[in-house]
Amino acid sequence: MKLNKKTIVTNTVLFIIIIGFVMAFGAVFGTENILIGVSTITAMLMLLERDLTSHPIGNTMKFIALNLFIGLAAFLAGFNVWLAVPINFIVMFVVSYSLLFNLKNPLYFPFSLQYLFVLAVPVATDQLPLRLASLVFGALAIMGVQMLVNKNKMTKSGDKKVQAVCTALIEKIRLLQKEESHEEITKQIADEISGLRSMIYDKREENYYLTEEGRLKLNISVALEKIDILLEGVSKEDAQQEILEDVINCLQLATDSLHDKKAMEALEESFEHMLHKYKAEHNHNVLVLRMLHHMDFLKESLAELLELGKEKSSVGKKLQQIPKKFQKMTISETPSHTNSIKLSYAVRMAVGISLTGFITDFFELTEGRWMMFTVLSVIIPLYEQSQKKMRDRIFATVMGAIAVTVLFMIFQSNTARSILLMTAGYLMNYIKVYRYSTILVTFSAIGAAALVTGTTEILTLERIVLVVVGVVLALLINKFILPYKLEDANRDLSSMYEDTIHEMLVEANEKVKGKGNYHAVKNLLLITNMIEDRLKLNNQEVPSGEGITWLTNQRRAASTIYELFGWIQKHGLQESNVSAISSSLQILMDRSAEGLTLEQEMSAMKEKIKMTPRIEDRMVLSMILEVMEETKASRLVKM
Repeated sequence: MKLNKKTIVTNTVLFIIIIGFVMAFGAVFGTENILIGVSTITAMLMLLERDLTSHPIGNTMKFIALNLFIGLAAFLAGFNVWLAVPINFIVMFVVSYSLLFNLKNPLYFPFSLQYLFVLAVPVATDQLPLRLASLVFGALAIMGVQMLVNKNKMTKSGDKKVQAVCTALIEKIRLLQKEESHEEITKQIADEISGLRSMIYDKREENYYLTEEGRLKLNISVALEKIDILLEGVSKEDAQQEILEDVINCLQLATDSLHDKKAMEALEESFEHMLHKYKAEHNHNVLVLRMLHHMDFLKESLAELLELGKEKSSVGKKLQQIPKKFQKMTISETPSHTNSIKLSYAVRMAVGISLTGFITDFFELTEGRWMMFTVLSVIIPLYEQSQKKMRDRIFATVMGAIAVTVLFMIFQSNTARSILLMTAGYLMNYIKVYRYSTILVTFSAIGAAALVTGTTEILTLERIVLVVVGVVLALLINKFILPYKLEDANRDLSSMYEDTIHEMLVEANEKVKGKGNYHAVKNLLLITNMIEDRLKLNNQEVPSGEGITWLTNQRRAASTIYELFGWIQKHGLQESNVSAISSSLQILMDRSAEGLTLEQEMSAMKEKIKMTPRIEDRMVLSMILEVMEETKASRLVKM
């Protein structure tokens, strides 16, 4: 994290807000419920990355139901050590399974943590209403912050991302002109486009229908992505170098046209001038023609977005019924590659918490919760990542224990020790690496307990022993109970990616026949983006050159199929070309087709393009040829 004045001020204000919220929560609901305040603000901060404002009432009711379920289950688990085992298993399975997502960041941690907090501090029957009230308030607070911060996230943050991509593309063109390295700026462009599509994905209505603003910003993201892809193929040819300056001019105007009608008018005028110039030159350069098409698509989408108005930005068109493949499915109906990671993690976490909970209760371990917190921390979806986390957890516990022992021996007054604990809490805002942030967590946990008991030596040794026991149990559970490895994740996600591309081709083929589902193809494009992000995240420690190439081919194919669908929808097809185009798409859909078949079809496609008189149909054939090229390239490498 780069330290600057803004970062320091932001983190300081955030720390004050967190401390203030937790203290106020404890003052209202009692000290026995103060840890619920901690888990609530943890959930608030974690969930801010997700826009949950499309269904505020529905999401609020879900959070209330989940919190009440957690509170009542923990209360019942406190009655009997044997009864607690099935209750703990069920709660942790439900929370882990329902809040771990195949393609989005998981949300289980704050709610799992909250359950352990509630288990660690049981309440009497007469105190149960206040506990349940605190849990209901926590759910309301989570959605309250969502409405406050994310209400217009699509407009505010989405516009910034569009502008950031336009600016980055201009910078990339300048680097290309100077023949300088542009890998970093290319990655930035891809990340910004992925971030924009993630917002659109979250803002869907009924988890399917795109809002009008989402539809247009998805179109803009595709246009910008296609421009970026074309830039990779720019040569030193005069015609191609000439259009780069025109593209820079249009992108500069596009940056301002999101909110400025004069800039939009200037963009339209600039594009028309550019189009007229290349028509007058009778330019037939393929890259130039494709660049003009994508700039036109960008201009049209930006103009529609500017005219949309705030009152219509959230209205989605729901003229088509949600297809069955996009409706929620039961576990038994779901393909294995969309289910196994969820089931694997949920079972492992449920076993881990119910087992450590039983050990804690049966042997009446006063600080047994540290063993449970360790299991919660190091049992994670992917086996390889949990291995590293286990080593980091033991290292951090030992270092944190040594630090608190030494410092508490030097500073023996409660005032000085309280200042040390607050300092450790504040520093957590700056240290995000798990290995080192957990040192501060250990320091704070032992230190807080020591303030009550007045001793650190026994607490330090006890915590180390319990953490080691927790790590050993987690290691055994991860290794022998439904282990899910990086290899499994890559296999399942790459299979899911190929399935999604296949479904996009099916929709495109349906469109050729005069059918096709407008919302389906948009959802499928968003899903490919989510799969790619998950693959990149899983493999960030050991990126593969072949894997990166495969992802690039898949991403380009998905973007081109989306463009193909929109082009046919707008321009239609000549009846005489429908059969040939559909036949080409059928070959692409046949994943068992050999490379030679695809190669032959590509050669035939090039001849068809030359012989097709209607320019709109030539564009369709050209796009299918692009998909074939990317498909052929992707089959030569592995994820």
